[in-house]
Amino acid sequence: MNPTLALALLVVCLLLAAILGALVQSLRDLSRSKLEDLAAQRNRARVARRIDLILDDVEGHASAMALPRVLFQLSAVVLAAVWIASTRGLDHPAWPDFGLGVLVASVLVWLFGAVLPQAVARHAGEETVYAWSRPVRGVYLAMFPARAVVRFFDEVVRRLAGRTEADHSDSLEHEILSVVEEAQQSGAVDQSEREMIQAVVRFRDTTVGQIMTPRTEIEALELTNNLGEVTAAIRRIGHSRIPVFENDLDHIVGIFYVKDLMRWMSGETARAGKTFELREILRPPVFVPETKTIRELLRELLQKRVHIAVVADEFGGTAGLVTVEDIMEELVGDITDEYEQPPESQEEILVKPEERAAELDGRAYIDSVNDRLRSAFGVQIPESEDYDTVAGFVVVTLGRIPAVGETFVAEGVRVTVLAAEPRRVKRVRVEVLAERPIEPEEPEQPSAAAAVDPHRAEAG
Repeated sequence: MNPTLALALLVVCLLLAAILGALVQSLRDLSRSKLEDLAAQRNRARVARRIDLILDDVEGHASAMALPRVLFQLSAVVLAAVWIASTRGLDHPAWPDFGLGVLVASVLVWLFGAVLPQAVARHAGEETVYAWSRPVRGVYLAMFPARAVVRFFDEVVRRLAGRTEADHSDSLEHEILSVVEEAQQSGAVDQSEREMIQAVVRFRDTTVGQIMTPRTEIEALELTNNLGEVTAAIRRIGHSRIPVFENDLDHIVGIFYVKDLMRWMSGETARAGKTFELREILRPPVFVPETKTIRELLRELLQKRVHIAVVADEFGGTAGLVTVEDIMEELVGDITDEYEQPPESQEEILVKPEERAAELDGRAYIDSVNDRLRSAFGVQIPESEDYDTVAGFVVVTLGRIPAVGETFVAEGVRVTVLAAEPRRVKRVRVEVLAERPIEPEEPEQPSAAAAVDPHRAEAG
């Protein structure tokens, strides 16, 4: 091959590899908000449309750029060997020429395929993606078969690793938290504002089951056509939205809005003397599973323009109730409206280091409690698949609902029931013992109930 032609092809391959490398690195490191702002500032509709398509599948576009980049890099290695051989008048590269070509090409590929792309992505990543959005989309569409292969291997590795399916929200969350941290350092936001924003971003992992009002605390109205009973329930419950059930709480037939009753009473039907039927003014209930994240639930409630949802368990029964207010309280703390008395200040998990003890709400989740107990005292409450909360641990361990003051010992802690009702445990105290009880040596893992010393349980 002509040395000039070989050198020209080598330069072209290196430049194309550098461009593709810069696009790959820029796509993987870009700030979505900066790219969207750039598209809005330039105000070019077609380019903005391409940017939206790229942002819908950033990793897919980066993977599409990667294959031709590798092909051009390999071509550069071969062309470097050919160029060196042709300058020496050889028709085919000998092994020394090939080795020297690999060495020269490796340095060039490192400079043009790694160093330069990283610098571009670091200092002008969003501008690069914007300027090259048309080629990016073109390569993405042309590399459809290769993208299918990439997705296949990505899915195989993800399942082998036991990871959940990822989406762009992970990178978006990281970006938001980074911006907030920088804003606090610059004085744009204070500590409390930063914590609130972080709560908003991180609440994606919180499930409905963790914040719902449990079934035992639901205040509901049984279906009736007696207007007097309905108005009495409104005064007794004190909420503007009340779930209505038929026969039992597992059969919630609708949500009663007090304003709908006011509208009915002031309407023509009431003036015409029509008999009141509660079912006619009920709004259809929204049912959601306990495992749904509150981020997904909030989006669903806003889309459907409703404020309350019924939480269903795995058997189709009613597990609890959740409202938009519950979700907001997860972000900003307790919200007291004009109909509520201010709640008593009682933390869900109150650690008392000086007493080597902690007071726990019965609804507190074992995972959260153990994180605090391990951090403070190096102990934990026994974990089991039979329960998720502190109240569940107490009931499963004792096999019954205990009385107030009852005490038992489990795995190095003494548990005392501080508050209980006939149907549930409300609050307990956990004290760390000076000496941990010696667990029996058995070939099988003991259950949570077996971890209790029945001879040390006592009623107060």
